[in-house]
Amino acid sequence: MQDRNRGYDTRVGEPEEVLSLEVPCDQEAPALVRSELGRHESLGWIMGDAMLVASELVTNAVLHSGCSPEQRIHVTATVDGDSLTILVEERGLSAGPAFPRRISEFTEAGIGLMIVDQLVDRWRAERDGGYRVWAQLTLDPARTPGTGVG
Repeated sequence: MQDRNRGYDTRVGEPEEVLSLEVPCDQEAPALVRSELGRHESLGWIMGDAMLVASELVTNAVLHSGCSPEQRIHVTATVDGDSLTILVEERGLSAGPAFPRRISEFTEAGIGLMIVDQLVDRWRAERDGGYRVWAQLTLDPARTPGTGVG
């Protein structure tokens, strides 16, 4: 079944890659990812949320991974049925896990994962020879965001 609003095939089957991008681990990385993801207008109404989520995940990788600008962050976005999954992978040199802070723990920064947690249906951080953080958004406009880490 082809959804005219999105342009993506929503039948069960192989996920469709929307974005596969390698960016330098530097301060420009979030903007590069937003720009590339923003070219996929056929994602429809979810585009703003997807760009913000991807930007926050990449920002965390740049700030907390311990990587240098010579190293790369790999970002993919795939559509599978009625879900969009954004995956950010890096070498994972940091020792700490990714988790949203409580509002009382904020200083000058740190609300990125709290925002992600509110916008997505589920997300998770994984270590396996590197560090991966993925987030899944439902493409259905009737969704209820914010079910959190899953």
